[in-house]
Amino acid sequence: MKNTSLTTKLITFLLFLAVVTYFGFQAWNYFTRPEITTPVYVYRAERTLALAGRVVRDEEAVACGDTLFELQRDEGERVAKGKAIATVYQSAQTLDAARELTVLREQLEQLEYAQSAASDAETALRLDTEIESDVIALRAAYAAGSYDALDACSAALRTSVLRREFAYRGSTDLSGRIETLNAQIRASSDAIGGASRTITAPFAGTYSAVVDGYESVLTPDALETMTPDEFERLRPEAVSGAVGKLIRGERWYYAAAVPADDAAVLSTKTTYQLAISGVDVTLPVRVHSVGREQNGRCLLVLTGDRYLSAVTMLRGQSAELITESHTGLRVPKNAMRIGETGATGVYCRIGLQAYFKPVELIYQGEDYCLVEPGEITAGRDSDVVFYTLRAGDEVIVSADELYDGKVIG
Repeated sequence: MKNTSLTTKLITFLLFLAVVTYFGFQAWNYFTRPEITTPVYVYRAERTLALAGRVVRDEEAVACGDTLFELQRDEGERVAKGKAIATVYQSAQTLDAARELTVLREQLEQLEYAQSAASDAETALRLDTEIESDVIALRAAYAAGSYDALDACSAALRTSVLRREFAYRGSTDLSGRIETLNAQIRASSDAIGGASRTITAPFAGTYSAVVDGYESVLTPDALETMTPDEFERLRPEAVSGAVGKLIRGERWYYAAAVPADDAAVLSTKTTYQLAISGVDVTLPVRVHSVGREQNGRCLLVLTGDRYLSAVTMLRGQSAELITESHTGLRVPKNAMRIGETGATGVYCRIGLQAYFKPVELIYQGEDYCLVEPGEITAGRDSDVVFYTLRAGDEVIVSADELYDGKVIG
């Protein structure tokens, strides 16, 4: 009995010693010869300059001393010289009559369209497709939070639904309803009569309903000689009354006081990307001017001639100027190695083996590199595909004595 007990203890001790030795070896192997991998993925690296400035336009407020008026233009809409911007009414009753007249004219348009569609089966069937498109546009406007677009999409959907309803009813009773509407429209027009006047555009331009008083003091010409201190002390003028403003041309500006060293590295020949808060897209801009230095700062003026409608309501905005941008495959900096042939590249884990894939360096960050696949001189197409670095590959970050075909754990 005693011999059996001693044998059991000896076997148990040997098994415990084997387990401890195994895990100890694995731990030693991990810390002395770690084979750490990380996936390769596409990455965009940018260098930016933070700005706090103002949007500047060549603009002029359209004065109006009356308070009862109805705008005829949407934000960012182009207006020809002499065309209507707003209609001014003498009384609230006249304004209500004008709004009723607008509704009557919309109904007349819907009935006339339905009358023509009732005799055309193809047109009537096409209304279903129009309604579906209007619903999609309405949902997109709601998701984007664009209330101006939401109003327009709602009106379009309402019109399409009414057109379909009238079209499928047939044209039997439409003629009488059209005559009734025409009579109501004539009566409303006569009632308005001379109790209204139209404000027209003094020049061709882009309309904006926002007037903040900077229109006359913050101009493109004033920026040419303005210092950083003058720019930051600038205050708007009081606005007594206006129905909006008109912006000349398509060009707009963004001005900000920046450190002189940051402005010195910018080129007037390069197109940069400006990300303005409140604008969904980045705006292509160029350096218009860099003012004289004052206390280590200067006035940087950027200019763009696209997306004017996106900045018509903006003034004081923070922004980021993207001065440099690179896109490539991101790999850790310590994964970059020199291969057996002297080429620069990375070792990737494929199955249980390591293989060298050459790369070309695009950009070097603090702890990473952006690369693109390097040239491969292999004769077979399958070898070219095999040794080409791609997104999703497992690049070996740390290992000891790597070479092509090495078996790794």
